[in-house]
Amino acid sequence: MTRGGKEDALFGRESLFRQKLDQLRTTGEIKRKQQIDPMARVKELESSSLLAGAHGVISGQTPNDHYKLTMLDSLTELYNHDAIVRIFKEELKRARRYKQNESLVIIRVDQFDEIVQSHGKLVGDSILKGLSNFLMKLIRDVDIPARYDGQHFAVVLPATDLKGTLVLAERIRSRVSYERLSEMGQNWNVTVSIGIASFPDHSPSPDELIQKAMQACANARMQGGDSVYVTP
Repeated sequence: MTRGGKEDALFGRESLFRQKLDQLRTTGEIKRKQQIDPMARVKELESSSLLAGAHGVISGQTPNDHYKLTMLDSLTELYNHDAIVRIFKEELKRARRYKQNESLVIIRVDQFDEIVQSHGKLVGDSILKGLSNFLMKLIRDVDIPARYDGQHFAVVLPATDLKGTLVLAERIRSRVSYERLSEMGQNWNVTVSIGIASFPDHSPSPDELIQKAMQACANARMQGGDSVYVTP
């Protein structure tokens, strides 16, 4: 799937943010490699103030637990709200600098409140964990997944235009209903509502793009769920 004209040359197959996420999920710490990918994006991100700031916040404290506490959601082990907002803002700065596209996808499980009310929080948590693992398998290595809040997931799509974002969003929507997301009580299959906002199509502001993507997700839910809605 091609998304963004210079994707292959710029990113290769692995993103620094996804490498860091995998390291945090498995070891609880960020390890620096002796050999750094020579691609321009990886060099830039390796020295970026975002990652340096993350190290600075945690320096001097017990490494493993505090890395996870600071950057990862405890349930899904995806990036947490604060981490993804900082990452998105950093990525958007880079997109503006290099005149590239940037997209944000917001995802919510349909009827999630009703599921929790009827079957309990443990079932709800199990579904959220299952969805996070599904997203990690389905999205590209350069895409950056997070649990945005209690019920919403976010995926930042670097150098990805609106057309390419729609392809991914529809792929997630169409496949998630066939995925068994929870082993608790029954084989839970759910649907999702997805909202999309892109730079530069919808706004140059990261805060406004987040707001628009959240509203688009809400609009998808109001249309009955199991759908993708693009910010007008």
